[in-house]
Amino acid sequence: MKVLAKPIEMIAWFDFKGRIHPIRFRLIDEDGKYQVISIKSIQERKKEKLAGNLMQVFLCRGNVQDKEVLFELKYEKDTDQWTLFKM
Repeated sequence: MKVLAKPIEMIAWFDFKGRIHPIRFRLIDEDGKYQVISIKSIQERKKEKLAGNLMQVFLCRGNVQDKEVLFELKYEKDTDQWTLFKM
């Protein structure tokens, strides 16, 4: 996987316990166009601290241009910001 660290727009839902369930996200590709990627499954969830900031990390599987791809999403709790970290 290649490190991208691109900011993304996320659609997610939260259960009663506060667990995050990402559904799909949107990013701007190299051509300057929006690309929507749906998340098929979440392979792994973990928490980490990056530069003192608490992050939730999601290893996900989804379809990108008709290919199944593995990617890593990060959610920073303090700023409520989502990042496509690796793809």
